[in-house]
Order: sequence, then C-alpha cells, then structure tokens
Amino acid sequence: MVAAARRDVILRELELRGSITNAALAARLGVSQMTLRRDLIALESNGLLVRVHGGALSPGVAVQQERADPRASRASERPVATIGMIVPTSAYYFPEVIRGASQAARELNCRLVVGATSYSEAEELRQAQRLIDRGVDALLITPHDTIHEDSPLLELLERAPVPIVVVERSIDEAMAGRLEWVRSDHSYGAEIAVRHLVDEGHERIALAARPVATATGLNIGYQRAMRATGNKAGRMRRELPHPPAGQNVLISELTQLLDDCLAQGVTAAIILGDADSMAFTDLVIERGLRVPEDFGVIAYDDEISALAAVPLTAVAPPKHELGHTALRLVMDRLRLGDERARSVVRMILLPSLIVRESTPRTGDSVRL
Repeated sequence: MVAAARRDVILRELELRGSITNAALAARLGVSQMTLRRDLIALESNGLLVRVHGGALSPGVAVQQERADPRASRASERPVATIGMIVPTSAYYFPEVIRGASQAARELNCRLVVGATSYSEAEELRQAQRLIDRGVDALLITPHDTIHEDSPLLELLERAPVPIVVVERSIDEAMAGRLEWVRSDHSYGAEIAVRHLVDEGHERIALAARPVATATGLNIGYQRAMRATGNKAGRMRRELPHPPAGQNVLISELTQLLDDCLAQGVTAAIILGDADSMAFTDLVIERGLRVPEDFGVIAYDDEISALAAVPLTAVAPPKHELGHTALRLVMDRLRLGDERARSVVRMILLPSLIVRESTPRTGDSVRL
C-alpha cells in the first residue's frame, strides 16, 4: 500500500475511533511500526493528528483531553472513555469475551471496568445501576439469562442515559426497543455439529444440555438440522438438570444418558459444556466402547475440550470476537451521541466447528 493510501486509512480510522494504537494499525496495514510512525509524523506536521505514546489522537480528542486536564501534556494517555462490563462469571466461557473487550479497549484508548455477578439476577441489576450512577460512558452487559418483558433490568437498560450493548443474550424483538446486542448464533452451532455427524455416517444423534441460556438456541438448531435429515426416529433430546449445590449427581445423570443412547441405538451425542462432554466421553470408554469408532462426541463451548482423554471435536462460539466487537460497537454509539434516527445494530456471530479425534474420519465405520 502506497503512503498516500495508508495515510487516508489512518485519517478515516481517527475520524471513526478518535484514537489509534501503532501496533494494531501497523498489523492491519501490513507495515512495520517504523513505517507507520513516519506516516504519523507526516500527518502531525500538517495538523491532522496528535501523536501520543504508542499511537495517535484526532485533534478533536486531543483538545478534549487538554480541556479536561490543562496540565496534561500531548503525550498524555488519559482514556477517551470508561466502559463498564458486566458478565455472569469470570471463571468459564467469559474470560475470553473479557479479553476480546480488553483488547479493543486498548486499541481505542478506553478504560474497561469489569464486574461478575455469579448468575445472580439481583446482583446484575445492582452492578448495572452502580456503574451507571458512577458515570461510566457506556455499558456492556450479559444478563444471567434471556431478558423477559417484566424484567427490572430491561427497564433499567431502556432508560439508561448511556449507550448499552447486550452481549451473548437475546431479547424478544417485540420488547427490545432500541437496545442493541452482539451474540453468537447457537442454533447455527448446533446445526453444523449435526451436519458433521450426519456426514460421518451417524443417523441417531442425541443433544444433551443443562437449562442455561445457550440451550434454547442449541435446541432450535438441533431440531431444524435433524428434521432436514428426514429421520424422525433419530432424535433424542435430553435436558440435564442443574446439580444441587454440594451434591455430585453429574455422573449418575450422564450414566443414564449413555444407557438411554445405547438402548435407542444412538451413536453420537452433542453435549453442552466441556465438563459434561469430557465426563460423558470417559463413561463411553469405561463401557468398553471406542471413541470415535463406536460412539462420537461433540462438545459445545470448546474451553478445555482439546484436553480430554480423547480430544473432543467441539463447536467454538466466537468468544474473543464477541467482546472485541461489542466494545467497538458501544464506542461507535458513544461517539454518535443520542442520535435517535440512527439505525439499531444487532449483530450475530457464527460459531465454528473444530474437528478433533472424537468424531470419526470420513470413511470410518460407525457401529455399536
């Protein structure tokens, strides 16, 4: 890319984002940071940007920072915005979502403040209100479950004075109003899992999931994909209840699931959650069956499924991209202001299938 074209890209990015980082933009443009630095120096000499440590600001953002703190130098790294982020847990699934948002925050010179709610409805409401009251510029939030019409959280988000983006949750279109979201298409994830198993010779396929937010989309995609096979007898949908606190009922439930699969001639299972998927695979092996020759397993989530005794084929939701995209979207909304005429953005990202050793290779036999 010639210098003039690169500099046009730099100016467009600054107009849209307000700030850039050298490392991220150099990688995007495919040039060295030294080449990019020369471009920034040239643009700064014409008054088109202000260089700061590690990147550059648009002149407008630089002026705002200087007004906010007259003592600040041009090399100030003061964040251009503070973004709140609320997730149900920081222990599983969401760490990668947080890392994606954190990367975007660094690229855009924002401060990210994260809170976890332990799937508590009361706690997510409290934390959202607290962050808004403390003056965050925008908010990313993942509720504990699907948001319903009578939810106090929905009322809070609708009247919030800051941009809101809901992450990895759905809201009924009839009551969503102008709320925006970024989420995975879990129904598509189930479909690609079923299609893979069918292509590998399986006719009877089970889906097992505990009653969490992801399960609804999985069931829709599973039913749709199984209908497309034309094999009505090949479906087996099993809901695994949440184990009571302090009680280990995981193995007994999965053992019953395996018994039912074998009794009904099921030769493969899609199981939500890596822990359940890995434990189920161990039970299959203990029963004297071979994975994948006798029984195929696909995990849904792909957090640690590659570390199973037999590395598990898995559907991987785009967790990092979710966080990254959500933060960029909320920053776009923040810069646009309260523009009621603007289009509402609702983004759906597609999971991918990571094929490992727990599903048969094309041509391998599938039998019990």
